[in-house]
Amino acid sequence: MRGGWADVDHKWLEDFIALARERSFSRAAEQRHVTQPQFSRRIRALELWVGAALINRAGMPLSLTPAGEELLPVARRAVDGLNDTRERIRHAHTGLDWVTLATGRTLSRTAVPGWLARVKRATGDFRLRLLTGSIAEGATVLEQGGADFLLSYTHPRLPLVLDEQRFEGMTLGTDALVAVSAPRPDGKPLHALPGTAKKPVPVLGYAPALALSQVLQDGLGRTARELHLHTVTESDFAESLHEQALQGVGLAWLPRGLVGNDLQAARLVEADRQGAAIQFEIRMYRPRSPRNALVQRIWAASQAA
Repeated sequence: MRGGWADVDHKWLEDFIALARERSFSRAAEQRHVTQPQFSRRIRALELWVGAALINRAGMPLSLTPAGEELLPVARRAVDGLNDTRERIRHAHTGLDWVTLATGRTLSRTAVPGWLARVKRATGDFRLRLLTGSIAEGATVLEQGGADFLLSYTHPRLPLVLDEQRFEGMTLGTDALVAVSAPRPDGKPLHALPGTAKKPVPVLGYAPALALSQVLQDGLGRTARELHLHTVTESDFAESLHEQALQGVGLAWLPRGLVGNDLQAARLVEADRQGAAIQFEIRMYRPRSPRNALVQRIWAASQAA
């Protein structure tokens, strides 16, 4: 290597770790929130610093060169060490430990409050830093040491690739997507399935890259009925679809944990009495080597809850 660690931008190491996991410049750049040309320049800068190619660029998916395989565990330790040091400094200045949880925006509303209350009753007080984003973004943050835990939806259509030697997971609960609509004055759904060719059901849909979109598409693909649907809204924010459903704009498949109170109060009604709800799990992940005793206590309390 041509220089010491002081010559390296830590972002280069995080980029390299993301690329080693994704094996795709475009996907890794997206997760790192930079353009692909900028991401490629940073990887090239790291290769120049190392003095050797780290990536076999011929063929797909990409693979690591022997130099890349040698650097990867060192890069992970370096990034983990920086993050651990940052947390120790923060703790020394605040007096209370910070714990970081990466999760999705919907889960931050439906699952996190109850989980946090249960855990704090068992562990005592601590400070929670909540990072919201996609499942892939959360996995990246966890792998790079920027989070102590990842809370995510889990479903066969949602591949979450974490190194089982470095990370472990547990199921915290289950939820389900249910088709809901605002009610008519007679209490029946304003928008009901299956619709007709002449009058398709207006649907409030998820952006294709969203985890819930993939769960929904898998569930709809398994139905034997012919559904006539017309997407009128597409969003990566389930809460926006929730509000639009309340206003009668269309039918939405939403997590029961998000709309349970509305169903109970009849602000929304189920729009598909014949169809089964689409089930999925809520799982938590963490490194097998937690950074401190508090993280271990939170994990144990989560298992017991």
